[in-house]
Amino acid sequence: MDTLQQGAAPMALADMPMTADGTIDFRRLAVGLVEGCVNAAMEMAVEEVAGEQGVRRNGYRERRLMTVIGEITLRIPRLREGSYFPEEVLRPYSRTDRAMVGAIAEIYRLGLSTRKIERAAADLEFGRLSPSAVSRMRATLDDDVASVREAEFSQRFPYLWLDATYVSCREGGRVEGRAVVTAIAAGEDGSRRYVGLDYVDVESHESWREFLRGLRRRGVSGVALVVSDAHAGLRRAVREVFPGSCWQRCVAHLMRDVAGRFRRRDDRGRALAALSAVFRERDPALVRAAYDRAVEEIGRLEPRAAELLEDAREDALAYLAFPAEHRLRIRTNNVQERANREIKRRTDAVQVFPSSRSLVRLVGAALADQNDEWAAGHFMDAAGMRDLGRDAESPAPTEETLRRAEVIVLEAMRAAA
Repeated sequence: MDTLQQGAAPMALADMPMTADGTIDFRRLAVGLVEGCVNAAMEMAVEEVAGEQGVRRNGYRERRLMTVIGEITLRIPRLREGSYFPEEVLRPYSRTDRAMVGAIAEIYRLGLSTRKIERAAADLEFGRLSPSAVSRMRATLDDDVASVREAEFSQRFPYLWLDATYVSCREGGRVEGRAVVTAIAAGEDGSRRYVGLDYVDVESHESWREFLRGLRRRGVSGVALVVSDAHAGLRRAVREVFPGSCWQRCVAHLMRDVAGRFRRRDDRGRALAALSAVFRERDPALVRAAYDRAVEEIGRLEPRAAELLEDAREDALAYLAFPAEHRLRIRTNNVQERANREIKRRTDAVQVFPSSRSLVRLVGAALADQNDEWAAGHFMDAAGMRDLGRDAESPAPTEETLRRAEVIVLEAMRAAA
């Protein structure tokens, strides 16, 4: 900086680049200053090289470089013998500096599509960014994706949440809906993180089994409870890959499925009010008794809804066998639902992905961001994770419990009528 100040006279305001409204064009000013500074530094460096080697100069070759302030023109000095290349300034064959690569990758990570990135670069006068250039910049996110899809683990993960998000993707010239499956795990240290990402056929038992086997190979072990919606084939795959674990059917999704069995709005409202009252209770014996009474009352309104609840009883109430302080988090898939909203926010900006690879890249980058955010805090109490079986007993309900269950269900249904 001292050299620049000594070797160059201050620029007068009148000599600075101006915008149409008569104010200083700071972007063009910055481009000019950076060009001058870097080109002057290369001149000094090549003079040293030429002096040491005793060779003569041979003009310049120009290279354009995309930077975060815009496109600059580099005048790289040539030598008659040997060569000079300013590796401190840019990499061979590169037309974009690393800061620009990082900026474009971060913009893409936040959900801006390739076309919008190109348009924004032009609007900001960064210069022309071709689709292939943007794609190469996005490739810098691959390490983030690998941290989700390939990471290996040594600790145990007692709880595992699974869910699928549907995103449009172009395959073979056609636009298809892809089920992007993600896995969130709670570790025995009380932390949580994404441990898996892939796209699968959610109706296929084989697809779920291969996805879960991939988690198992990378060290996801000690799983005591898997929480998910009732995807076809998933429960069977869980039993095969994580033997000894339980499956918790998300009670929020179960209630939506129950609502779909009703034709009359009033009956639907009464049924959902009863189930909401059941799941608000904390005592396991009371929840089970109230659930059974709710099934009985709902059966009078819609037998098909009652049949669904009867079939789902053990899976919907699996959470009651685990510590009380964990039940609110493990009875639903809300952990995944909130994360999926962030994924959808970013993927909606792209609308249709050009390939499965680009889809996984953006979603993986979003999950890596979330992992970084989660790493700063604890999700569950670590002490409680070491004794998951302390509340596993299920005592028979007393007469008092049965009476309370009846009151809870009937009062909720009356209030909703």
